[in-house]
Amino acid sequence: MISAAVSSNKPANGKYDSVMSTGLPPFNGSWTKVQAAHLVRRTHFGIRTNNLNFVRSFPNATQAVTALVNNAKSTPLPDNPQWFNSGTSGNILHMYDTQFRWMDSMYNGGLLQRMMLFWSNHFAVSYSNMNALPDKAGNSYASHMYKYWTLLHLQSFADFKTIVSQFSKNSAMVYYLNNYNYRAGEPNQDFARELMELFTIGPTDKNGADNYSENDVAEVSRAVTGWRVNDGALSSYFDASRHDTGSKTVFGQTGNYDLDGVINLIFEHRREQAAWFICRKLYVYFVSAEPDTTVIDSMAAYCIHQNFDISAVLTNLLSSSHFYQDRFMGCRIKSPIELFISYLRELEITPTTQIKEYIRLRMQDSNEELLRPETVFGWDGYNPPYSDGSPGHYSWINTNLMPARWDNLNSLINGSAGTGSSFNPISLIEKISDPHNPFTIAEDLAGYILAVPLNRLEVRIVEDDFAGDPNLAPNLTGFPEHKINLSKILLGSIPWYEWRVDADQSGNLYYQPVFAESIRQYISYLQQLPSYQLI
Repeated sequence: MISAAVSSNKPANGKYDSVMSTGLPPFNGSWTKVQAAHLVRRTHFGIRTNNLNFVRSFPNATQAVTALVNNAKSTPLPDNPQWFNSGTSGNILHMYDTQFRWMDSMYNGGLLQRMMLFWSNHFAVSYSNMNALPDKAGNSYASHMYKYWTLLHLQSFADFKTIVSQFSKNSAMVYYLNNYNYRAGEPNQDFARELMELFTIGPTDKNGADNYSENDVAEVSRAVTGWRVNDGALSSYFDASRHDTGSKTVFGQTGNYDLDGVINLIFEHRREQAAWFICRKLYVYFVSAEPDTTVIDSMAAYCIHQNFDISAVLTNLLSSSHFYQDRFMGCRIKSPIELFISYLRELEITPTTQIKEYIRLRMQDSNEELLRPETVFGWDGYNPPYSDGSPGHYSWINTNLMPARWDNLNSLINGSAGTGSSFNPISLIEKISDPHNPFTIAEDLAGYILAVPLNRLEVRIVEDDFAGDPNLAPNLTGFPEHKINLSKILLGSIPWYEWRVDADQSGNLYYQPVFAESIRQYISYLQQLPSYQLI
């Protein structure tokens, strides 16, 4: 293949002096449960006690983050499903199986699945756009999408240039953006435009200056001709006979460029723009929907210095003092998949096939079905602010979607979503609190599933006294107001002194139905708080 004779990352003068960076200052404060829980929530789908205990086993944030990143990078690729090994498939049930497998890995995994979701939004591909035309993978789209999903797994922590190259050549992407159709004399700007606008540099730089011209788009569309797809092999390939071998001028540079040559040009002549573009998206995804340009400048400089190594950039960001500021704890609205999987993980409800199908259907209603973004822009909720400055995560919530969220989560704990029975809370309460003490349970359970500090909660004020004999009123000395109100909400009409835990003949603890139901109702109250919608 024909490529431009330029290096992949280094500027033409070979100097990095203007972009050298040691990265963001690390977090050196006390490594407490608060900071550890924030890290787990942002690097996993919801919090679990084993994840929290793991990150707290390290003496500081840097070591904890390094361990998470290393574990994610070393996670082996799962075995292929039998249907995939049996030959190409265009069966919609096999597409659903891929979605279910991803839900399972989100439930059991952590940072790797977080990054896979990030890249699936960045390099958006939708299965619904691959089976619409007879010559566009109609009989094999499920298999192409599974290969795309495995690429997310394999490339999530590579350097940015390699990631761009791999996804640009992925067969599902070649189909999705129609690059399989174009040849010399018949170019199309779909893929060429998205390569620059959505994948690498964006339409403008941080100061609002154009990153490319319409002529650049036209010339790149010529350069990327010649790609085709082999459905049997589930791969794309370069057909030199269909490639435009003429001279092209891109970013003011003239040469006989092909796809690799264009990617080289981007990372040579637009490296600052590429670094800022991807760091801004990482910041919005992991820290706050409202980007901090000063911090992103530092991230971008560090990104260039690290040769666009995504794992290095992410480690530096998640280890930074900036990341652990109180204002970022519970500042971003959960996406639908974050809401569902975190709920299951927090309550330790195993995602059965019935539950995953329930979630898949509800995800369609919530505008975020996995592997099916509505446009090439991915989902607005993960992206930086719109041109008017409004944060993208606002798109996850409206007057229709909020009640649906409440109802959907209630279905998961009352048995109507395929769980088979109502959620039994005793094993979870044993792990996070004292099951004999309703006051401790009320505070600990709220602190466990809510990212927002309890002293900032919008808890309903309960004017009534605790139920039961006034002469046996509880001693509330030292209780903050939120704990008193939460305890009243949990107990309801149950006198605090009647709260008890029973044990069977084997010593296993269990709640009487009335107490288990009180906890379910309490969880239902917590998940309807505005704070529960935040991560």
